Amino acid sequence: MRSRLFRLATAGAVALGISGVGAAAASAQPLPTSTNGQPVTQIASGLGTPTSFAFGPGALFEGDGGNASSGPPNGGVFLLRGGMAMLLPDSPNFVGGLAWHDNALYISGGKVTPTGGIAWELLRWRGWNGTSFSSRQILYTAPEGFHGFNGIGFGANGRLYVGVDVGLLNGNDHGPASTSPFLYDILTFNKNGGNMRIFATGIRQPWQMAFTPGSNDPYVSDLGQDSGLDHPDDALLHVSEGQNYGFPTFAPQMSGTPVFQSFSPHTDVMGVAIDDQHIYLSEFGVAGPPQVVAIPATGGTPQTLLSGFVAPIVALGLHNNRLFVGELTGDVYSVPVAP
Repeated sequence: MRSRLFRLATAGAVALGISGVGAAAASAQPLPTSTNGQPVTQIASGLGTPTSFAFGPGALFEGDGGNASSGPPNGGVFLLRGGMAMLLPDSPNFVGGLAWHDNALYISGGKVTPTGGIAWELLRWRGWNGTSFSSRQILYTAPEGFHGFNGIGFGANGRLYVGVDVGLLNGNDHGPASTSPFLYDILTFNKNGGNMRIFATGIRQPWQMAFTPGSNDPYVSDLGQDSGLDHPDDALLHVSEGQNYGFPTFAPQMSGTPVFQSFSPHTDVMGVAIDDQHIYLSEFGVAGPPQVVAIPATGGTPQTLLSGFVAPIVALGLHNNRLFVGELTGDVYSVPVAP
């Protein structure tokens, strides 16, 4: 399932994105269960591969990779409201990350080009009126041969950070970074998409990220390789500028650069969200059952917060003391968490 998720992001033939409205939140399977005594609520259904969330004024946005089993991705940016999932016009075909910043929605994603390729872009949509955006701007287009963008976030310095996807190299990714532009890197830009620089490197699959208030150092989920190196563990990294985590020569755990927390191979920690007390992580569900776990903000033993999912989970978001999670059934759930 993990390989399929990333192949969706890099398929290269002409196709149309989905164009309708998602079904109301009324799936037949039982709701996930929480360990904190709070009720789990289904927010929406009818989505494809939820990858990310962003929270605007009175609006919940979901980034989606689509649900095509072959061919190009057919996802986009959705507005989740009243149990419905509405695809917003001019969405990318694949969305890896969303962030709301300075009254605008920032998007990392890929759009199918007229020649059948994928243009990987950073976008800014502005002028939200409660139902639509009045302007859409391309901030940055990645160079030829680029394999894809993952999650994004903003530091306290107002800069945009984004992880680079390993793309079609997934499962065969032990070559030099020159195989693809910016491979194994986290990039940072100003809010207008300029002044790009490499923030950190040597990270196999920097998937999603989250910042604590006042910090410019993101917590980043990193998916380890399938084989070929000692300790192919997954990891949660607390990344500072200029760090090199060693991949592909070393796994991060062997690089000498501190790893915030390691997880067993194929735990597949993906979504990341942070409050004052906890770091929340979604575990995709390869080595074990899909679940959402919480660890102390200083690190420690993961404790299950949500379980009972019927499919792998990827997306995770936190807003107003509610945690949001996206499942590959196309369902989105939320649960209150303590501040």
